[in-house]
Amino acid sequence: MKKQLFAAVVGAALAFPLFAQAEGIYAGANIGRAELKVSADQESSRKDNDTGYKVYAGYDFTQNFGAEAGYVDFGKLSQNIDDMKSAIKNHAFYVAATGTLPLNEQFSLFAKAGVAQNHAKLTVSALNFSKSESHNKTSALFGIGAAYHFDKKLSLVAEYENFGKVASEDGATLKADLLSIGLRYKF
Repeated sequence: MKKQLFAAVVGAALAFPLFAQAEGIYAGANIGRAELKVSADQESSRKDNDTGYKVYAGYDFTQNFGAEAGYVDFGKLSQNIDDMKSAIKNHAFYVAATGTLPLNEQFSLFAKAGVAQNHAKLTVSALNFSKSESHNKTSALFGIGAAYHFDKKLSLVAEYENFGKVASEDGATLKADLLSIGLRYKF
C-alpha cells in the first residue's frame, strides 16, 4: 500500500500541470505550528511544538467536493539530557477527499479525510556514539478549516490537520498535528 500511495501522490503531482488550464485546479502553501507528541508508555509522554509547513495541490470536482495531495514537514522534536542528544524529524505525503461548504462569496468552511504516508527519523548521540533509525507508517488524516476568498483566484486559508500516530515501535508512539495558515491559488 505504501508504494501505491507514493505512486498516487507522484502521479497526481505530475498530472496537475497538464490540467493547469482546467477550472477547479488549485495549489497552495501553509506555515504554522506543528505539534509532535511522543508517548513511551501510559505514564510517560513529551510534546513539543515547532514550525511546520506544507505545500499542496488539489482539484475541485464540484463546488462542494474535491481531492487534494500534498507534502507536510512537521519540523523537529529534540531533547538534550546531560551529554545525550536526541531528535525526531517527521514529514508526510498525503492524499485526501475534501468537502467544502460555501457560506457566502467570501467565506467557506472545508473538511478533509484521507491517508498519509509518514516518515520519522530518530537520531540519538552521546559522546562518541551516534545512532539513527527511520520508520515509515501509513495513518489516517483528518482536517478542518476555513477560507477567505480575496477574489475568485486567491484565498487565505486557516486549517487544523490531525495525522494521528505517525510512528510506533515497542510501545512508543509519535503523534503529529498541524495548525496552519496560508495562501491558495485557483487556476
